[in-house]
Amino acid sequence: MATDERHPQLILVRDLAALGRDPRGAQRASRSAALTRVRRGAYTDARAWVTATNSERHRLLVLSTVAGMRTAPVLSHESAAVILGIPLIGPPPKKVHVAAESAGGGRSSAYIQRHVIRPMPHITLVDGLAVTSAARTVIELARTRPFISGLVAADYALRVGLVTRADLDVTVDAVAGQRGGRRARAVIDRADPRAESVGESLSRAQMYLLGVPIPELQQEFYDADGFIGRTDFWWIEQRKVGEFDGRVKYQPPERSGASAPEKVVWHEKRREDRLRRQIEGVVRWVWAEALNTSRFGRLLASAGIHPVRPGLRL
Repeated sequence: MATDERHPQLILVRDLAALGRDPRGAQRASRSAALTRVRRGAYTDARAWVTATNSERHRLLVLSTVAGMRTAPVLSHESAAVILGIPLIGPPPKKVHVAAESAGGGRSSAYIQRHVIRPMPHITLVDGLAVTSAARTVIELARTRPFISGLVAADYALRVGLVTRADLDVTVDAVAGQRGGRRARAVIDRADPRAESVGESLSRAQMYLLGVPIPELQQEFYDADGFIGRTDFWWIEQRKVGEFDGRVKYQPPERSGASAPEKVVWHEKRREDRLRRQIEGVVRWVWAEALNTSRFGRLLASAGIHPVRPGLRL
């Protein structure tokens, strides 16, 4: 199985034995806090575990569980998502999700959650692992997880080209009438590949839940001197700009020696001054605010962005 240096690495006790190393060393390292136990017989570097995302932690659980299975499974739901690189919002599942075409495909267990799916959806191979197609994975996330998580997944898959909108439309139609089908349709109808980050997708999902006006995404601003910058969100009626990470995407300084930090800051201030002459305000937020619906609503209200319809309820 291919490894990826961007992710915490998995250490399997059985591999240590095959290499002639004492497997008890991993257990001793775990007790000394050098390693963290992912599950029985599987460890990872403790420091890497602390900084790992929820998706990376679930990926390790998936890889270690699949390594111990007699028959290669078809991964689905969140487990397929982390292998496909689709981001998850919220806590990772405690079990590995696999798809089976019949109840005879095996039982769920302490580490495995089986889902009977008929007919079996299209299968994709990623580094030798069988996963449900990107489109079906997005739809399953949209059906079974909160709206926010579904929109983050759908935006991402569209943005990086894992799926097309037609793929999602066909796939969501196939689950119409099933549990969560209405929520999945609501996600797909609102998905937008212009969202450039998980934080931007999260923020827009909260806007739907709050019932505030949905802004234009990635709005570019110009003046007589040319391009000023590109903003995450633009409420044209309120003439307000919204920024998830607090920074407008300004054009880089010209390659004329203006790369020193103090010059970069000066150029950005000049561009923001130009932008402010065209708008009536900028509202900025970070992860802690975007994750809390009520707090985010209060922040938008303080900037004059108020609900114009009932919040989305699914």
